[in-house]
Amino acid sequence: MMHISCDGCGQNLTDNGLEHFVVKIEAYAKHNSTELTEDDLLADHLEEMNELLSTTEDEDLAPPPTYKKLRYDLCPKCQKKFMANPLAREVKKFNFSEN
Repeated sequence: MMHISCDGCGQNLTDNGLEHFVVKIEAYAKHNSTELTEDDLLADHLEEMNELLSTTEDEDLAPPPTYKKLRYDLCPKCQKKFMANPLAREVKKFNFSEN
């Protein structure tokens, strides 16, 4: 039997018979423009490739991840909290004076 616990609070979701929620998130790099311009056609791409290859050989940098897939199991309480604030932003409170 597979053990499932809430990724928010750690509550055991396997045995308690409670309905639980699955949240799936995909994050990927969005490329802006794919249109060719006059400059693209006139550029010396062999020289650019040579420059890129020579700089990456010197620097041992890993490319940033361009795609990531995440999955979370949440209890009803944590799912409600997640849906109210999915990006976990701080909620600003305003202090209005009483007029």
